[in-house]
Amino acid sequence: MGITIYFISWIFLGNFILLNLFLAILLDSFLEEGEEEDLDEIEHQRYLKKLRKADKMKRMNKNKIIMGENNERKLAKKKNQPSQLYFG
Repeated sequence: MGITIYFISWIFLGNFILLNLFLAILLDSFLEEGEEEDLDEIEHQRYLKKLRKADKMKRMNKNKIIMGENNERKLAKKKNQPSQLYFG
């Protein structure tokens, strides 16, 4: 009688441990996918920040006066360029 109780409890305990192991592996894989999405979002934010910085530098450099030979020709060429803004 004592041996049957021992084996039945051994089977239940073993199944419980295996179930917990399976769930831990499953949850770990879900957490890794969430971290990858966070890394993608951070990378996207860095890319947008880089684009904004480049756009800001373009706008700052657009109003600079070019000193040197043929200054009037360079300024006239700069004034004749169409705007790069899109209003559509």
